[in-house]
Amino acid sequence: MKPSRDWEPFIKIIKELQEAGYPYKIDEMPVSCPMRDRYGNYIGWGGAMGPAQFLPSTWLLYKDRIAKLTGHYPPSPWNLQDAFVACALLLKDNGAKKGDFRSEWRAALKYFCGRINYRFRFYADSVMNLARKYEEEIRILKNQ
Repeated sequence: MKPSRDWEPFIKIIKELQEAGYPYKIDEMPVSCPMRDRYGNYIGWGGAMGPAQFLPSTWLLYKDRIAKLTGHYPPSPWNLQDAFVACALLLKDNGAKKGDFRSEWRAALKYFCGRINYRFRFYADSVMNLARKYEEEIRILKNQ
């Protein structure tokens, strides 16, 4: 985790969840590892939490909205429902609510790296390819 941005929010999230009865321990909660480039150099901090891979500082920005929609007070980044509600909110805020390919592609790219950085277009491309496949499968199921 980027120490100046995410360590204190991570501690706050864990403590709040502990107070709500979750058996979480700061040193045992799974978070993402830092990414490396093809030369083995670190190119990020890691520290993203749960299935939707939210950074602690971002989670704090969304937790009240998540709680309002899920009824989980506090929401947990490791809870599937909370995580994917958070994911939907972030994608919507990143522009996916327009519903067109370009807006959804850009929202996926922002989700991955926090901004539009065409160096990571592979991620948005792969998300949109998966979305296209899911839409095809849904159409097939609807027609059966």
